[in-house]
Amino acid sequence: MDTQELARGYTVANDTQVNAGHFLLDRLKITPGMRVLDVGCGPGDLTAHIASLVGDQGSVVGVDPSPERIAIATNRTPRPPNLTFHEGIAEDLSRFPAASFDVVFVNSTLHWVQDQPAALREFARVLKPGRGRVGISGGSGDYLTAQERIKADVLSREPYRRYPEAAPPKFLKRSELEGLLRDAGFGGWDVVVNKIVKTARDADAIIDWLDTSSSGKTYGGIPLQLRPAAREEMREEWSKLAAEDGMIRMEMELLVTVAVRA
Repeated sequence: MDTQELARGYTVANDTQVNAGHFLLDRLKITPGMRVLDVGCGPGDLTAHIASLVGDQGSVVGVDPSPERIAIATNRTPRPPNLTFHEGIAEDLSRFPAASFDVVFVNSTLHWVQDQPAALREFARVLKPGRGRVGISGGSGDYLTAQERIKADVLSREPYRRYPEAAPPKFLKRSELEGLLRDAGFGGWDVVVNKIVKTARDADAIIDWLDTSSSGKTYGGIPLQLRPAAREEMREEWSKLAAEDGMIRMEMELLVTVAVRA
């Protein structure tokens, strides 16, 4: 569902994901010489930053299922020699040997992965046993955002309800995430909640952000011809949340996890 326009828009409107990524990086303590895999790298802004952290003696690889976003990442200039990108999905990292990474970085991605248990097993497989660690930051299933509430409300109306979403996001609860980590072979983990506020100048701005950050999945499974009408209904709901200054502020809670490969 991604497009070149959405991919380009993400490079401008992804401040929320970038800030969340830096919060996760602070907890991962990446040092020079490390080999890092960025799963769900998008257009590669944070991936390039990680490459600067590991230095010439380290290396960083970014993977993402969107060819449009990988094209932006690959064509970025300048691109340091320790930074590479590939199109791929979290559930299949078979291009990488076992125990080949020090860190797997997963920011604002896991809730879009369709087979989350398989992805966690792949993260564990490519990490070095005993010291390799995965860092995950994403929406919490223990917290309902206005974004989820409005989307569910509008898409439950006629005629949109006739077109169920084929691959909806799944925001894991803390207990669910810990169970997946345990089953995948991680021996210990630390989970904190990162409370943030997403700010947008108006309803259209926050819908644009949702479109770019979700690769066009704001409208679930409804056909293209119905999306303008659905957007207008969403805009009306978001406008109800505007403050006196016209700004919209959405509170969010992110689960931020660092887990060590057993």
